[in-house]
Amino acid sequence: MSAFHILEDVETSCVPDISKRKKSILEKQNGKTRSVLQPLSNGVKQDVKRAKFTINNQKTQEIKEKSKENLEKIKVIDEIGKIEKSNAIITSDEAEDDDHIPKSILYSIEYKQDIWNHLKYLEKFHPFPNSKYMLRQNDLCWRSRSILVDWLASVSHEYKLSNETFHLSVHYVDRFLMHMAVAKTKFQLVGAAAMLLAGKIEEVYPIDVKEWAYLTRDSFTPKQILKMEQLLTKILKFKMQPPTISTFIDHFCYEHQLDAKTRYLAMYLSELVLLEGNEYLNQLPSKLAAASIALARYTLTNSRSWPKKFKEHCGYSVKMLSPVLVKQQRTFVDSPSKEQQEIQNKYKTDKYHKVALIKPRKLVLELFSDE
Repeated sequence: MSAFHILEDVETSCVPDISKRKKSILEKQNGKTRSVLQPLSNGVKQDVKRAKFTINNQKTQEIKEKSKENLEKIKVIDEIGKIEKSNAIITSDEAEDDDHIPKSILYSIEYKQDIWNHLKYLEKFHPFPNSKYMLRQNDLCWRSRSILVDWLASVSHEYKLSNETFHLSVHYVDRFLMHMAVAKTKFQLVGAAAMLLAGKIEEVYPIDVKEWAYLTRDSFTPKQILKMEQLLTKILKFKMQPPTISTFIDHFCYEHQLDAKTRYLAMYLSELVLLEGNEYLNQLPSKLAAASIALARYTLTNSRSWPKKFKEHCGYSVKMLSPVLVKQQRTFVDSPSKEQQEIQNKYKTDKYHKVALIKPRKLVLELFSDE
């Protein structure tokens, strides 16, 4: 077998032997002789001069001081975060709920009472619909309104819109019907424009106008929906953000740290109120919210559902709430047999703790005791 030989480079053979000169050059440089290169443990000689690193004590102290300052800043930030969390009344159920973003500012101890007082003030001066407006409508009736509200509830649930968007939409429709006579063929157009407008106010990503045209099964064009939206804002005089039942329920539940199941049942009762309409339009949202919470607590707990602190907070006693409680109890009992079932189906899901499946208790007002 032939063997392979590594041929010596031609150039190396031409280079003169410089090993002798190398030693003399090193000795002559700066008149000092360099130390002889020492072999390392792996047999390779080090061909560079070793650098000596000197550590400055002052610099190390400065670095240590800066690190201590940074640690102190981090501790201060952590303490501030803990204080903010303690001031904010936020439950774990809220963080898991898609419909309720954590509202540490709105419900902080510092501002919550001022916000509650402002909502009560707005309630007194903001225009609200009354139950007599249906007498002016030639083509519509309360059943037509219930069908539209049920459709809006289905859209709200399907597109995961907030409860506030749904409540505002129904509010816009009711106020619009107070001033305008609407043909039955255009009633869905009013509902679509109302929820489109409410979504622009409340939602981060509202439903697009083209999508609304599709939801109406192309009964109306995007241009028609936008024109109706303009007419709505004109008739409502741009007073678009009243306090709703949902607003008061949220604030009340955060104030008294009520559990999620109670809140969902109260929300369910409030949306059944929207479906009925005619019997509840003359009541203020804060009163309907208080009655919804009282009835929800009565249904779920055996303790006093309306203690004295609740009365002092919202200003309603059991005696003042009793007419509304009787109506809501009847609505609650009749809800499974209603023709419109979209709200019931929404609250039968696990997300809302299946509160629509809860059977109502026999109403005994003496058990509510606000003393």
